[in-house]
Amino acid sequence: MANLARPTSDQNDTTIAMRFESLDSVRQSKLTRGRYMASLTLPSLLPNEGITNNGELPRPYSSVAARGVTNMASRMLAALLPLNDMPFFKFELSSGESAEPETFSYMEALSNQIYTKLSTQNLRESLFIALQNLIVTGDVLMSMEDDYTFRTYRLDQYVTRRDIDGSLVELIYLEWVPKDPNNSLYEAYDNNFFPASWNAMSALPDYQAHFHRIVWNKDENRWDYCAQDSEGNEVDAGSYIDLPYMALRWIGVTGEDYGRSHVEEILGDIETLEAYTKAMIDGITAASTFWMAVDPAGITDIDDVAYSPTGSFIGARQSDVFTISPAQTISPQLSACQTAVEQMRREVGAAFLLGSVGVRQAERVTATEVRMLGMEIENVLGGAFSSIARQLLEPIVRRTIVLMMKNGEMDERLAQEFTTDGRLSINIVTGLQALSRDADLTRLMQLGEMVRNLPQQAVQHFRWDQYGIALISSLGFDPRNWIRSEDETDERMQAQQMQAMQMQAQATMAQGAAAGAGQAMGNVAQTGITQAAMQMMQQGGM
Repeated sequence: MANLARPTSDQNDTTIAMRFESLDSVRQSKLTRGRYMASLTLPSLLPNEGITNNGELPRPYSSVAARGVTNMASRMLAALLPLNDMPFFKFELSSGESAEPETFSYMEALSNQIYTKLSTQNLRESLFIALQNLIVTGDVLMSMEDDYTFRTYRLDQYVTRRDIDGSLVELIYLEWVPKDPNNSLYEAYDNNFFPASWNAMSALPDYQAHFHRIVWNKDENRWDYCAQDSEGNEVDAGSYIDLPYMALRWIGVTGEDYGRSHVEEILGDIETLEAYTKAMIDGITAASTFWMAVDPAGITDIDDVAYSPTGSFIGARQSDVFTISPAQTISPQLSACQTAVEQMRREVGAAFLLGSVGVRQAERVTATEVRMLGMEIENVLGGAFSSIARQLLEPIVRRTIVLMMKNGEMDERLAQEFTTDGRLSINIVTGLQALSRDADLTRLMQLGEMVRNLPQQAVQHFRWDQYGIALISSLGFDPRNWIRSEDETDERMQAQQMQAMQMQAQATMAQGAAAGAGQAMGNVAQTGITQAAMQMMQQGGM
């Protein structure tokens, strides 16, 4: 923190606690809806006010919505933070031009350095909880500490105010601090179960509420920060250029301070599934009950039937003893209820990207049908997904850069390069396309088969290097570890050509040497024959 300044409260709010109460009145309707939606999915995300660790949470009749929230959060987490050790962002030139090879390599090394710093902390765990809150309640607050760790605040622990464009202009979050700093109970106390109402001091006599307020200062182009206790005494103050707090919304509505969730959009289907599941459970319970009855006008004694040991002989008439059970009577209703439950499970499962639930139950379900279902849901999810990626990941990267410069882990001269007038920009490279990675891999494999069947003249113009990069990227690996660059390929080809030329030269030399040796031996032999002939002629003359 720097440039100490205290955010000014409104005229009617003399303390931050009073300002919190004023904004809390607007938040109450949102809290009521959020708690109701959490009770139908994951009640622990937003429990009722005043609940403690030993409190009992609501128990939904159906677990499809809960499994759907977990599945969707997991898939979005895998898309936002892939498990391939590759940065989810990259640096580009603000001018839009391609960087020189040396500059590009430096930006790649810088992004890997920042990603390594983030990946060693609890970003993935905190983001998973934040995504669950967004899907169910529509709002969540994340903060990034100076040690690169993250904290998640649920909706009942903060209030916000936004302008007409939906940009955050004011944030107040509540935090419980022990009155005695040496209180060992603070470490064992779960902050998620702190009372949402700050004046419920009787529940936590050893703690006091601290209110942290952040306000956008338009004149100074910064965020002013101030913290007070419940009595209005100032605890801390300062200002931020890059805000470490991220107040996220699933879907923003113009003029509203809080967002709308994915569960709220399909709340009718979830409520219907809950009602049908309850009716089916009640029907199955009723169908499983039965009573042994005896005709009161018959000759069979009911005491003989009730108290005689199993397998013993009693005096009875078969027509006098029978079973009473509603199973036969409610069987049609129970069958209809089970059909409705299966239908609603598919509807709700499809809305949460549960492929195994969303696919219809039939003998012949093609792979194309499954793929089209997934693509349809992902396209619908694209708007909210892109917004979350932009509002969450980019501020995290900027805050990490500031902290690394502050700690001397990066060159401070780079600070000017990431400003509005700087030469570098941050581009988030993970997003909706990562959700359909399996579909991309299938299409790439089909493309490879199609190209192999083309004429040789057409295959020569195909960019096999780019195809290999796309194929390896769809599998989640780093293409740089598998694909050679053009320079490496040229050097390899030149080395092979030089080796081939050397082998050819050696073979030529060997052939030349063998031919020379043969010619020499032939000359020697010819000379010997000639000398022998001359000697014979001389002897004949004599």
